[in-house]
Amino acid sequence: MTRPIFEEPPEDMALRSGAILVNWNDNAGVAAPEVSSAFRVAAERLLDAALANNETWEAAYPILFCYRHGLEISLKSLVPGAPQKHGLGELWAALLPRLAGQYPAGQLAWLSDRIAEFEHVDPRSTAFRYADAVPAGRAPELWVDFHHLKTSAALLFDALDRLRLVGSAGAAAA
Repeated sequence: MTRPIFEEPPEDMALRSGAILVNWNDNAGVAAPEVSSAFRVAAERLLDAALANNETWEAAYPILFCYRHGLEISLKSLVPGAPQKHGLGELWAALLPRLAGQYPAGQLAWLSDRIAEFEHVDPRSTAFRYADAVPAGRAPELWVDFHHLKTSAALLFDALDRLRLVGSAGAAAA
């Protein structure tokens, strides 16, 4: 097994299962919405498989990491000059003033609450990656209803996607 895992694209890509990574290391620091979407899709697929096989505890950490990471990348793609840190609260705080007055306060409050939940449980993007990274002051046990997670995550990501679309439409019109 001497063949490398990461290779130049093959001539016969149509005959292979895999993916081509385009500009994966040359994005000039811009958080790509496509990467956020990829983590969202991965979380959804893992969640669907876990629910179908009644194996939710085994998939919890990868699912939650994928959702949390996708959320971080999505927020970074909406905040010009986003800091290269993992804090969701800081990113949301930078974005929220641009949204105030443009959307109903209840919708923004709902988004704020969901983002704050992820920030509270995983402020440094380590809690779902490392078993010993539980933040101080967090409850020792938390319950995640996977059906509720699926619905809430879909609403959250869809809302952020709409913000991106509205923002890019406004930028194109300017």
